[in-house]
Amino acid sequence: MRVHASLVFLGFFLSIATQAAAPVEERSRQHQPVNTTVPVPQTPVPQIPEVQAPAPIPLPQAGDVHYQIQVLQDEVRTLRGMVEELNYEVTQLKARQMDDYMDLDRRLSAAAVGGAAQPSRPVTAGASTETASIPAGIPAAGSPDETEHYSNAYNQLKAGKVSESIALFKEHYAKYPNGKYVANSYYWLGEIYVLQGQLELARQSFSTVVDNYPAHRKTPDSTFKLGQVYHLLGDKAKAKALLEKAASGNDNAARLAQSYLKENF
Repeated sequence: MRVHASLVFLGFFLSIATQAAAPVEERSRQHQPVNTTVPVPQTPVPQIPEVQAPAPIPLPQAGDVHYQIQVLQDEVRTLRGMVEELNYEVTQLKARQMDDYMDLDRRLSAAAVGGAAQPSRPVTAGASTETASIPAGIPAAGSPDETEHYSNAYNQLKAGKVSESIALFKEHYAKYPNGKYVANSYYWLGEIYVLQGQLELARQSFSTVVDNYPAHRKTPDSTFKLGQVYHLLGDKAKAKALLEKAASGNDNAARLAQSYLKENF
């Protein structure tokens, strides 16, 4: 009985000794808590490519900068000169246009007061305006009907009713072909056509006065205007000849023609 108890005690002692001899790492591994967290995959960080700095721009030399500044200054002076010339031309054009309108208004006023003093019938070589024959059935020159008709056409023009005045002026020289105010009608039609920019019609109207009514008081004005129209049409030779002819007189048309020649020829 004593032997059995001794064997039991010896076995118990050997068991304790074996557990005490186990490595520390093994015991710690056995008792380490288990991590139950699911690992999150890491997103790779994109690599930003390196930006290469641009090559430095070579700076111009001091002499090149000075030369460029001089060139720019010369260009600025040239442009300023061109602007001044254009401003001068615009001023001249405005002044000339204003003169034309003022001249037109003066002539309209003069026509309203006095009309044409000389007969406006076409004349042939060697025949005077007083002895030119009048066909039968044609109203006499300067009759009350003709004067009233012409005054009506003129008043329409002065009131700004251009279309009505054109129709009446055309009707006038058709109704009174030998009338006192036929040349006036052609002249005012020419003035209207110039203001409207219808240069060919203006040329025809002024040419009718110059060619068919050489002794009429409207002929100098028509000669000057016809020269202007030819100049605008590009025929400088005819324009210069007509303007020189108009400039040879001593009336207002002569002064206007002299000024126009000086500015354009």
